[in-house]
Amino acid sequence: MKTAVVVGANGFLGSALVDKLLSQNYDVVAIYNSSFNKINKLATIYTKAQLFESEIQPDYIYYLPGNYALSHHEMLQLNDDLYQYSLKFTNSKMIYISSTNVYGITDEIITEDSVFNNPGLYALSKLSGEFIVSAMKHFAIVRLAYIYGPGIANKSFIPQIIDAARNIKKITLFGKGERKQDYIYIDDAVSLCFACSLNQSNNIYLGATGISVSNEEIAQEIKKHIECDIVFIGEETGKSFYFNPIKTFKNLDWYPQTTISEGIKQMLF
Repeated sequence: MKTAVVVGANGFLGSALVDKLLSQNYDVVAIYNSSFNKINKLATIYTKAQLFESEIQPDYIYYLPGNYALSHHEMLQLNDDLYQYSLKFTNSKMIYISSTNVYGITDEIITEDSVFNNPGLYALSKLSGEFIVSAMKHFAIVRLAYIYGPGIANKSFIPQIIDAARNIKKITLFGKGERKQDYIYIDDAVSLCFACSLNQSNNIYLGATGISVSNEEIAQEIKKHIECDIVFIGEETGKSFYFNPIKTFKNLDWYPQTTISEGIKQMLF
C-alpha cells in the first residue's frame, strides 16, 4: 500500500485530497496545524512533530498549507517547514501546490512557461517554495487558478456573491461585470493533484480549465437558482486572466470535468 502525507489537510483542498487518497486505498497521514475538524477520521492525523518523530517514509508528500491572507513571517515559516520536509524525506515525491498568482499581472494568455511579471508577496512566497521543491529528486509543482466548490469557507468572489444572493437578494458587480477569471472546481483540482503525483517526470503543471468566465456570467448562473437582482456600479478595476493549460492536459492525459454551470449548481444545493 502506498503512503501519502498531506500537509495542510484541514483546508478546503487538503481535506478533499485526503478523501480522494483514501478512496484510492492509500495509507494517508494528514498533517494539521491548529485544527483537524475537517479531516477524514480514516486518515492518521498527526502534527508535523509527530510525523518527524515517526519512522514513516511516505511515497508522496502533498504540501498545501497557507493562503494569501498570511503575514510575511507566516509565509517564511511555511517555506522553512517545506525545506525541513525536503531534507527529511529525500526519497519521497513532493507535490507542491503553488498558485497562478506567481505570473503576476499580464495581458497575455498564460501558459506553464509564461514569464513572471512583478508578482506580489504571496506569489513570491510560492516561487520560493517552488525553488525549494525543485531541488528534490522527485517533484511536481501545481500552479492552481481559482478553486471553488461546496464547503469553501473564504470570502473570495463566488462565495461572497452567493451569500449576497441568498441574504439580500442582490448581487452587486463593478463596471459591467466584465472581469474574467478561470475557475477550477474542487473535484478537478483534486484529480489534477493526484494525476501529477503518478506522472514519473519532474514537471510544472497549470491547474486551470482554459475557459475564463466573466463576473456577470457567474452572477447569471447563480440567478438561475436563487431569485435575485444583479446590479452594476462604478468601474471594474480588477484584471482579467486567461490561461492555456494544453501542455498540462497532454502531459497528464487529464482534463477538467466540471463546467462552471454545474459547479455553481453544486455549491447551491
